[in-house]
Amino acid sequence: MKTRDRILSVSLDLFNRDGIAQTSTLIIASEMGISPGNLYYHFRGKDEIITTLITELQNSLTTISNNYPNQVKDFDDYWPFMHTVMALFTHYRFLFRNLDNLNGHNPQIKRKIRTLILKLRQLSNDMLAQLITLGKLKCDNNSLPLLADNLLLVSLNWLNYQTLLDDKYSESELIRSGVLRLISMVEPYLTESAESDFYTHQDLLNELVN
Repeated sequence: MKTRDRILSVSLDLFNRDGIAQTSTLIIASEMGISPGNLYYHFRGKDEIITTLITELQNSLTTISNNYPNQVKDFDDYWPFMHTVMALFTHYRFLFRNLDNLNGHNPQIKRKIRTLILKLRQLSNDMLAQLITLGKLKCDNNSLPLLADNLLLVSLNWLNYQTLLDDKYSESELIRSGVLRLISMVEPYLTESAESDFYTHQDLLNELVN
């Protein structure tokens, strides 16, 4: 792996584990076993590392958004896409745990975060609109933006909420519980043709509440 890619990978691990405020470029360089000068050759500082990681996430979301219309033909196809989105959120969880602080950190990061949130908002809306087009969702034009926004609000805050309740969850458990929470919000709007072989309403309740 190239040094630049290693810096991003190690930084992401440290940001996720210890938080942004507790992770300096000196700590990143020390963790990698390189000199601070070597790190600064690739990145001018921690802020540039953060903006690069945000760009990585945006690029992944663009790929998901482009693939979604061709790969989702039924409601059961919606599950893996929700899983992919929540897995991305979990992979870059330092961002979603620090949105407020990062938003006021510097103008470039603030613009990056705003662009990210707007992209996520559009993706949430487009995913639901596709289900309506397929006849799997009953939702009028007035309710659709609100449902999309509510799904995004839960997505952005789910990790913080769940880890505050119990910080022993594995990454896979966090992803699954987040997806189930989102599915439970969409489920009341489903048409009869969207009934799934993988769950019932009671299955969702049992897993989410217990």
